[in-house]
Amino acid sequence: MFKFFLPRKTKQVLAESELIYVNLQRNRTYAQDTMAARDLETAEGLEARYKALLKTRDVEGLEKLNKEAMKFCNRHFPATAWDGWRENVEVFVVAAIMALAIRTFFLQPFQIPTGSMEPTLFGIEPVLTSAQPPNVLYQIYDFAINGKTYSRVVTDQGGKIVKLTPGTMTMWFDYTDVTLENDRGDQETKRIWIRMYDVETKLGLYEYGTPDPHDQHIHDEVYTPGAVLANYVTQSGDKVLVDKVTYNFRSPQRGDVFIFKTAGIPQLAHERGPDQEGSEDFIKRCVGLAGDLVEVKPPKLYINGSLAAGSPAYEKEFSGQDNYPGYSLVQPWESFGTTQDNNTTQTYYVPVDCYWAMGDNSPNSKDSRYWGGVPRQNLVGRGYFVFWPFTSRWGWIR
Repeated sequence: MFKFFLPRKTKQVLAESELIYVNLQRNRTYAQDTMAARDLETAEGLEARYKALLKTRDVEGLEKLNKEAMKFCNRHFPATAWDGWRENVEVFVVAAIMALAIRTFFLQPFQIPTGSMEPTLFGIEPVLTSAQPPNVLYQIYDFAINGKTYSRVVTDQGGKIVKLTPGTMTMWFDYTDVTLENDRGDQETKRIWIRMYDVETKLGLYEYGTPDPHDQHIHDEVYTPGAVLANYVTQSGDKVLVDKVTYNFRSPQRGDVFIFKTAGIPQLAHERGPDQEGSEDFIKRCVGLAGDLVEVKPPKLYINGSLAAGSPAYEKEFSGQDNYPGYSLVQPWESFGTTQDNNTTQTYYVPVDCYWAMGDNSPNSKDSRYWGGVPRQNLVGRGYFVFWPFTSRWGWIR
């Protein structure tokens, strides 16, 4: 604590002695199973002397001990070419263990995949544009600060789209391989770095002969060589930290933004595809607790007969402030609840040991209105902090 006020030589000797002591102790620990009993006893004796002299800050005694310890270490623990590698590996392993422990028990990074929580949290949102991408320096800046990427995909040989193949690279990056085939049977594949659902719905790229989901017209586009297949700007999904500690001590509260697994929810059993169990995580707002009566009366939301409370987002929803769309109804045949008052209200009862999850972008959110409550065992944690990009949404999640 008071080392700052010690003489310069004293601080140097203490620092050198502590370093030698730590290395002696570490090397003795590694080699003690193969060391001769006499050498092991000598090493332990040196360590004991270091403890005593360091405690009393005996500079003269430490200088003599350092020479003795170095002579012993050079004889019994000679340096090898692998020592540096070993230390680096140790540091890496310890760091990896700490990172995994933090991710497992405390804070977990999570990327918002869709726009169901806009404008509170933004998902991965590609937007078509006719403009040429800006210069590289501006693109780097816009990505680092705002999370935007610019993409322009041009065909080589052209042809019709014969196949769309989804893929993923690490937990952050989804892509879609678009395969085209021309009249001669030549094929080319262009990779678009967004998920296949957005390639179809946002960029309008479908396999040749596919009916459009909106008006059922058949997609029969044939692209010429050098044609622009896609020109778009992608808003990266907000990256948030998930607090995995809080819900170990208290249950979710009305108004919390929380993350949960979809596994075990029947209507989401194959959310990721026909052959994949629904194990991905969703992020929504917890609007109701077990036993609550949830009523949607656009644009408002009522819990047990009173306006929803617990988050500033509710007031914005009700008033349409800051681009909040308000709460909306779903089609009666899709609703998990009941429709009343001449199709102006939908009512839901939250089951036992469940929570009611709804997206802030209610008109474009697949939530509990469609598939019911979130079981308690599916909870992952609470949405805590947006750490990237550095937009107005950066900071605590409310």
